[in-house]
Amino acid sequence: MTWCIVFPLIIGVYTDHIAEAINLAIGALCVGLSDSPGTWQEKAKGLLGGTFINPIAAVCMAIIMPYTVFAEIYLFFAVFASAIMSIFGNRATMIGNSILVAVSLGVGFGLPLSNIGVMGVFLFIGGLWYTLNSLLLWQIRPYASIEKILGESYILMSQYFETKAQLFTQPNNNSLQNKLFTIQTKIDHQQEEVRTLLLGQRSALQGATPLGRSLILMLRASIDIFEKASATHISYSELHQHLHQTDLLEDLQKTFSKMGLQLNTLGRAIMSRKKVAEMKRHFEELEALQKKFETIRDHQERNIPIDILAEVKNIMRNFNRIDRTISEASTYTDPKNSQNIGFTDGLNLPLFKTTLEKGTFSDHLTIKSIHFRHAIRISIAMVAGMIVAKFFDLDRGYWVWLCISVILKPSFAITKQRMLARIIGTILGIIIALGILNLFNSQLAFILFLIPFGIGTFATLFKDYRTGITLLTPFILLMISLSMPVTHQIAISRVVDTCIGGLIAFLVSSFVFPEFEIRKIKSKLLEAIEADCEYFTEVLQSYTNQRSLDKNTYRLSRKKAQLANANLAVSFQNMLGDPKSNQLDGSNLYSFIAASRMLFAHIATLSANAERLSQKYNFTELRIFEDSIKKQLNNIAKGIKEEEAIIEIDNLSDQLQFFIHKTDELSCLREKELKKGIKDSPLIKELSDYVLITNQLLRVSKNVKFMGNYANQLIYINNTKLS
Repeated sequence: MTWCIVFPLIIGVYTDHIAEAINLAIGALCVGLSDSPGTWQEKAKGLLGGTFINPIAAVCMAIIMPYTVFAEIYLFFAVFASAIMSIFGNRATMIGNSILVAVSLGVGFGLPLSNIGVMGVFLFIGGLWYTLNSLLLWQIRPYASIEKILGESYILMSQYFETKAQLFTQPNNNSLQNKLFTIQTKIDHQQEEVRTLLLGQRSALQGATPLGRSLILMLRASIDIFEKASATHISYSELHQHLHQTDLLEDLQKTFSKMGLQLNTLGRAIMSRKKVAEMKRHFEELEALQKKFETIRDHQERNIPIDILAEVKNIMRNFNRIDRTISEASTYTDPKNSQNIGFTDGLNLPLFKTTLEKGTFSDHLTIKSIHFRHAIRISIAMVAGMIVAKFFDLDRGYWVWLCISVILKPSFAITKQRMLARIIGTILGIIIALGILNLFNSQLAFILFLIPFGIGTFATLFKDYRTGITLLTPFILLMISLSMPVTHQIAISRVVDTCIGGLIAFLVSSFVFPEFEIRKIKSKLLEAIEADCEYFTEVLQSYTNQRSLDKNTYRLSRKKAQLANANLAVSFQNMLGDPKSNQLDGSNLYSFIAASRMLFAHIATLSANAERLSQKYNFTELRIFEDSIKKQLNNIAKGIKEEEAIIEIDNLSDQLQFFIHKTDELSCLREKELKKGIKDSPLIKELSDYVLITNQLLRVSKNVKFMGNYANQLIYINNTKLS
């Protein structure tokens, strides 16, 4: 993006055609805003569409601008048409957003008709210039965007490992738990994005190329690593209570953190497409953990329950599995590694593909459609911005409705966040720009500054909006300064226009078909419960030998549960930005989400061991428990849907008495063996297996009960408000 904008400016400066160069750069910028990852055909259609539509929309706006009433009517319908495009998915949404920017940049305003036509031609050339660069880069590196997102997901997993490792020594740190949920939500969404892009790319290239195969393997490895890391989630407080006087917990934390560092290295290698030598296994650390564990276990005056030690044993086994998977993932960074060729066989990957929501205009030309409401809302806001700008005779009034076009989003909470970020970022950016303009008075210096500002802007704009705007503001002002002096008055006008635009966006979002998260959160709750239930059923049926574990079906249910919980967490975060009168009780809702997350983690622990344990045991006793959990989850869903008290099944854990008694029996037998000095015994693995299964099932029942309690509180408080 930066190259496509700056290069024409350099040519314009040295050929003394800076006005034409700026128009060309603006054309490239507008089309660049509509660019998104995908296949060559998808990118080409989207970019060429923007290349043709943006100049036409901008030229029409410039021609009709002197005629106030007609300009307002044109702006309303142009904005509505651009916004309603969101019904066709993310790419169409981005094209619509680029059109909004094109009609709001003030290009050609006040120029003679002949000059407006020339301006339109340069906008078209700029869009075509960006399109050719983008498609050429795709041909050279078709997987570049996928590598970037996949690499970022590995880096996020590294942060997840580091945060989770700290829970071994800080079990009651709520901020760590909150951070963990936030990171987990981001990982879930990024893995799904990579999955969708990778499948589309594979289809477009008519099969798996060596690099595509490597990326599939690394994606699969990342999902497996993440599930195994989720399976490490245990009762940290209970573990800390019994082991805090030893240094075993600190060693567990250090080992888990070291694995996280390896994931960081892998992520950066994927993003830069570098081969990584097969990563060293943590044999020494794991062996040291084993020896320390045995020392604690065999101590004559040990007062640590044997079931706690069995749980620690399971943690170390899981560490070993994670360590092995990370080492395998490092070999996938070499696409030419012949040992990996057959590893993707048998994966029914199209099952994972998520169908985008689509529709027709007739489906959405109703006030019930969120897309229609947003299109009306942003059309009214931008016309209001134009009217206010003309009423106060603002020098560059189009900055007002340009600001509205990028701030106003379908969600009230996101609009509020972007308004504040835009104002703060603009003020900071103005200060930076004025500092540069006061120190330098050279077009060459301005162009040199444009390069880092451009790179920084487009690297951060969609991740950290405030930082992106802080860098974008001096980028735009320095670009303007190439053709005309940028005074303090212009800078102050920019801040004033941004504040006016932000205020209009906020008011319209508050009063014109306001979109509060409370309308969506009920459906998100139901989706999470349904997905958790499906995931639980898929895993438990392998333990009861009702059917063998189907890896593709199981992975699909796992993906749905991950995404449903991630979407619920995002919805909750958005809700917190809404007015208090339009929120559910935050405390109980957060607790419900945390319990659902914990439920997923404990099911993940069971699933990580399902294939191994289902071959050793036949737990037909679990069928009653399985049915009870499913029934309770369905009761919770029914209560939320119908907003009535949830019917609770009492004493779910009583249905696990067989496992509890069996675990106690094995614990007693193992204690007797240890007193006799018997270190190696067949009981060790059997006890570890029963401790793992019993503890996880007890925690499943506990978290399902918590979900019911918190949902009941939510229903009661909400019904009380309504009455």
